Parts: sequence; C-alpha cells; structure tokens
Amino acid sequence: MTTNYYIDIENMELISDDRIDLSKKEKELIVKKLLEAHKLALANFSSGNITHRGFAANICDNNNNWALGTNFNNTRNEISSICAERSAILSLYNSLLIEYMQKNKTEKFDFKIKYICMAQNIPLDKTATTPPPCEDCLSWLNTNRFFDNKTIIFSFEKNKNNTLALRAIKLSSLLPYKDVLTSTDGGLKKIVFANDSIKLSEKEIYSLIEKTCDLYKNNKFAFVSNQNISCSILVNNEIFSASKIDWTKRWFLEPLEFACAKAIEKYGNDLKIDAVCYFGDEYSKNNEEIFFDGTISIKSLGRIRRKYAKDCTPLILNLKDSILVTTIAQYLPKKFIQGYKI
Repeated sequence: MTTNYYIDIENMELISDDRIDLSKKEKELIVKKLLEAHKLALANFSSGNITHRGFAANICDNNNNWALGTNFNNTRNEISSICAERSAILSLYNSLLIEYMQKNKTEKFDFKIKYICMAQNIPLDKTATTPPPCEDCLSWLNTNRFFDNKTIIFSFEKNKNNTLALRAIKLSSLLPYKDVLTSTDGGLKKIVFANDSIKLSEKEIYSLIEKTCDLYKNNKFAFVSNQNISCSILVNNEIFSASKIDWTKRWFLEPLEFACAKAIEKYGNDLKIDAVCYFGDEYSKNNEEIFFDGTISIKSLGRIRRKYAKDCTPLILNLKDSILVTTIAQYLPKKFIQGYKI
C-alpha cells in the first residue's frame, strides 16, 4: 500500500488487449513509476506551464535505466513545445550518452525504449482513461532506431468496477502498420480493402496512385535527406498533390500538409478530405546508413484528422503485392483527447 495515494498495488488489475505478463515485482515497479510521473504532471500543471496542460512520462530502456520528463510549453507554437514522452526520452538519452562517453566505451551505443509510463495532472480518483501519445510523439515512436514492437506503454485507467487499474498496451497495437513495407512500384495491383465500410471506387484509387506516383518520379527537391515522398488528397472529386521538399537534413516541407494547404486555398476551411494517398521511400540515408522513418507522416495525418478529415477517411498504401485501402482510424489510435477543460 502506498501511503500518499492509498493504492493496493498487489491487487490492482492489469488491463490489456495484448498478451502482457508482468511479475509481481515488475507490476509494483511500474505502478510506482506511474505515481512518480503523476506527481510530476501535477507539479508542472501548477507551475504555470503556458498551455495549462500537465503531463509527465517515466521511461525505461532495455538496460532498466529510468528517466522522468514533463511537457514543456513556453509558447503555444509547435516549435517551442515538447511532450512529456519526448522530454523523458531526451533526458535518458543524454544522461546515458554522457555516461558512455565518460567511460570511454568502444562498443556501439545501444539505446532502446522498453517501457513508457504516461500520466496526466488529473487526480487519480478522477482518472477515467489516459490518452495515447499524441501524433507528434507517435511519429517518434514509429521509427525503428530506438523503438520496436516490444515497447509497452502503461497508464492508469478505471476498470468496469470504477476502480483504478493499470492499463498496458504494446506499441504494435497503437501503430498496427509499423512494419508494413510499402513499394515504389506504381504498376496495376490488386486492391485490398481493410474493411467493408470503405466507400472508394477503383477509378478514384488508381487515379490517386497514378498522380502520386508521377509526382514521386519527377520530384527533385528531396535531395538532402534522400527520402522522396509524395502525397495526394481527394477533395470534391479533385486531386491535390505535393512532394516532400527539403530545406536541410533536419527541416523539410511535408507533402500531406502542403497538398492540404493547396485545397484550403481553393475551398476554404470547410473542405472535407475524401481520401489520402502516400507514395515514396520509407527510409532516409546518412553516411551510407539507412534509417527507416516510414512513408506516412503520422504527425501530419493526426493534424488533418482534427479538422479536415475523419477517422473513416480512406488511406491508400502502395504495398509490394497489392494496394491496401485502410482508414485513418485503423492507422492511428484513438484521437488524443485532453482529460480536462482548457
């Protein structure tokens, strides 16, 4: 029993749709790490963070090193904000890298995230569910360098008896298409629908694929990252397309947002996106080393879902042997919903 929160850790229910087995000792450790994150989220909220959002994360790597981090927002602009998960990841990465450097180690610096414990500033007795990582953090977690399908995300949640429980979910469940490889072959292929509710004609699908593929083949502006990506959207029976444009290796113009901006200029803020199609390279290169970053920008997909698209909006993926038509809801987890009024 923890004295501050009066939680019976031993009898706390573990809720998961995945097969996750925790020993009694591991479960107790996870709950304690979640409580640490919860306290930090409360402290950050009360300290006047400009957005008045209090989140915190306690993360663990494969060598059982832990680090805490909280969301940091010194303005309401994206460039000056960082979520708790990324804050904690950076904290642990830096501390371990400094230790690695000081010990003059010669083996490769190995850094993989095993656990992410997420908390928010809501009192525990008011907690219903903790939202999943936002699209910005999911875009980090979708890469393969520091994360894999074994990564588990924990949070507090109320069970059916309205009792505080431990929620566990594998990253592979949050990002079900994480390991699905796309193709840059634009030939005719079999169309596979992920569910029967998707209403998109073969003509519309092939038109989007063809337009996006042509743009990909003729794009000469992604020469810095060596990762060429094109995207098209269907709006009012009209296709708007754009390709990735590099400024530097670090900064680029994402094609989905670029294509959406073109449509907004013509149809205004009330437009509705009827389909999204991505085409291109899933990796970038740096000094002959390949980094699998994915073709689809989860960050951009999350942004358009909030205003110009819906969970049921079709998403077209060009795979090796087929064209997969899924939906935004199937590609991304549930919408990121704040647990308190702003």
